[in-house]
Parts: sequence; structure tokens; C-alpha cells
Amino acid sequence: MSSLPVMVLFGLSFPPVFFVLLVSLALFFVLNRVLQPTGVYDVVWHPALFNTALFCCLFYLIFRVSL
Repeated sequence: MSSLPVMVLFGLSFPPVFFVLLVSLALFFVLNRVLQPTGVYDVVWHPALFNTALFCCLFYLIFRVSL
């Protein structure tokens, strides 16, 4: 199993998953802003669980694509 390299930015070291987290968080906020006016949250049983599941799915997809 190979270890992923650590990214050094301005003297701070970050694991590669940190940048995947930032990209998925930005994409989640954009997708959330798109879904709000469409009325999807009126159909969803628990919006907080839906948001958590949406973020987890986005994070997983971006992480799998980046490998």
C-alpha cells in the first residue's frame, strides 16, 4: 500500500484528503444553493440527514475520481 504524499503550502503540511475535502465542501454549497429554490427539501423527510448524505456522497465520488 503506497502512502499519499503530504502537500506543503506556505510551510504548513496538509494531507491530500484535505484538498479533496475543500473541493467537495465547495461543490456541496453550490449544489445546496441550486437545490433550495427547486423545492427538493419539501419532499425530503429530514433535510439535515439529506445534507449529510449528500456531502458524504460528493466526498466519496471526488475522492475516488482523484485516485
